This record gives sequence, structure tokens and C-alpha cells, in this order.
Amino acid sequence: MTEHAGDRAMLDFCTCLTDHLLARFMGLTYDGDEHSFADEQLLQLEIMQNRMYEHNVLRINYTSYDVRRLQHSINPQTHPDIMVLSHDDVGPNAHLHPYWYAHVLSIFHVMARYIGPKSQLSEMQRMDFLWVRWYGLDPDMCTGWHARRLPAVGFVPETDPDVFGFLNPQEVLRGAHLIPAFHHSLAEGLLHANSCARRANEDQDWNLFYPNI
Repeated sequence: MTEHAGDRAMLDFCTCLTDHLLARFMGLTYDGDEHSFADEQLLQLEIMQNRMYEHNVLRINYTSYDVRRLQHSINPQTHPDIMVLSHDDVGPNAHLHPYWYAHVLSIFHVMARYIGPKSQLSEMQRMDFLWVRWYGLDPDMCTGWHARRLPAVGFVPETDPDVFGFLNPQEVLRGAHLIPAFHHSLAEGLLHANSCARRANEDQDWNLFYPNI
């Protein structure tokens, strides 16, 4: 991580990962917001040898629209986009859409344990997780059946505190097919061209994508 010092993608990486793992050990419900813990709580999480193990592929079983059991292979290099259930607040001005979309940057697992109060297991447990870059809905575009237009999503800019995050693979519904909105051109300033969150030979992003639903 030291070689990527100053990269927005690495900002608070370890702290956010520890928060994510600790929340899962404590059985806290995922609602889209990252849980934060005091320093003394973070010290109650032990990761074996402080080591992460990277994987090339995550396989997700899902049910198709015609009630068949299918499987998607999520690969950060070739098929990186996923969808999860939305946890947006419900209100009169809310832009309701049933799903959130994310771009999988890496697939990892660690061996970890929680030694705090109410801990029931003393052995190290395997914890799988995804490091993702989030998409956000375009709030200015009129979409849906009445507008006869697919919803549009775009990468959250790097200035947003929630641009990156961690996900339990069990939260993933299936892979997502996002179609670049070519007429909206390429974006500038969403993420630094040299960020480690980019794939090789990639230095720009499309402004918007259409989820193929």
C-alpha cells in the first residue's frame, strides 16, 4: 500500500476494512452505510499475519427471470460490475430504484477473529469480501416505464467520501451489464488517471451507463 500513498483509493483503506469486518463479526445489518467503531473496538479484531489473499473470480448463483438457477462469474478484469439491493432512504423526494451498482476492483479473503465482548468463537474464520467502486444514479435524468428510458448510473466522483467501499459477497444479487452512454461522452475528474483502482491502460471513465435490465 505504501507504493500507492496519496492515491484516493487507498485513503483509510485499512480502517474501512476493519470497520467492515468488525460489523460482520458483530452481526450488524448491512444498510449501505459503513459502521464506525472506537479504536479500542478495532483492536479486538485480529487478522492472521495481517495478510489478505486475492482471488481472480467470484461465482454468484442467482435465479433468472424465468425461474432458472444460473451462475455469474465476477472477474475484476473482464466482468467487474455487480448489483445489490438498494438501501436508499424512502421519502417523497427519493429517487427510488430497487438496485445499487458497483464495480468490483478486487476479490479478497482474510483469516480473522473477533475477541471482544460476546465473542462466541476463538478460532480464525475465513472472511470473504469485495473491494468496490460505487456507481450512483443520475438524479437529473427522467427514467422508468413512463419515460421509456433506462435508468442511468455513473461513477461516484473521488471527492465523495463513499466512492469506495467493501461488500460481503453474500450481498451480491448477480452480475450487472452496464452499457456506456456514448452520447454523454467521457468524464473528466471522476478519478485520477494513475489510481490503482483503474485497470491497466485505462485512464478515463464514461459519464453515464445504462443498466441492461
